[in-house]
Amino acid sequence: MTTWHRPLAEMLTDVLAAVTAAHTTALQVRARQVELTLPVEVWLRDIEGEATFIADLPVWRWRTDFDQRPSQLKITYEECPL
Repeated sequence: MTTWHRPLAEMLTDVLAAVTAAHTTALQVRARQVELTLPVEVWLRDIEGEATFIADLPVWRWRTDFDQRPSQLKITYEECPL
């Protein structure tokens, strides 16, 4: 497995952390909802005897006819009251 392919949950956590870090400013804006539509490449792999979804953002910007078309994943994160 190459280094840019990671479990789906890890990829989503990393993307959300990058998005929220990029929008942090001195104004202290607080987002209550973040909606993302991402192109993802998805595989089902056997990792240590367990079926695991491996998903990541496309590696290459330009695609050829030989490359698998990325899927689209739409996810919404919302603040939940404690």
